[in-house]
Amino acid sequence: MIAHLFHALVGDDETAIGVDIVGSSEAIMLAGLTLKRKWQARRKAHGKPYDKPNIVTGANVQVCWEKYARYFEVELKKVKLKKGYYIMDPVEAVDMVDENTICVAAILGSTLTGEFVDVKLLNELLAEKNNETGRDTPIHVDAAGGGFIAPFFS
Repeated sequence: MIAHLFHALVGDDETAIGVDIVGSSEAIMLAGLTLKRKWQARRKAHGKPYDKPNIVTGANVQVCWEKYARYFEVELKKVKLKKGYYIMDPVEAVDMVDENTICVAAILGSTLTGEFVDVKLLNELLAEKNNETGRDTPIHVDAAGGGFIAPFFS
């Protein structure tokens, strides 16, 4: 149902995946563990070190991301906020991505202001970087608040 709401591909070309949860903190923990384990498996398969994962996100990140990073030994690389711009800058975020980045976490409905990160731009920039580097760094959209209203904005 949610995949249809966001016009995700379903059926034979299905690209939407997910799991039912009871809270946003649980969602971040489960998503983070999945991302970390997929990254570790890829690194192991290529004989590369897999002990220094990181996540790139904005400094406006909800505190649960900091807890996730501490609990599961993942470095949290935060894009600094600027005066008058209180969400993650997609250009700066993609610049911080490296071979140890398990995902870029975009906030859809910042705890500070309710603003949305430009996920479309972030995706375009990250896809370009992935294409150039041969990596497959994904985006996790934390839409705990904004996800309820995003489908109704154009």
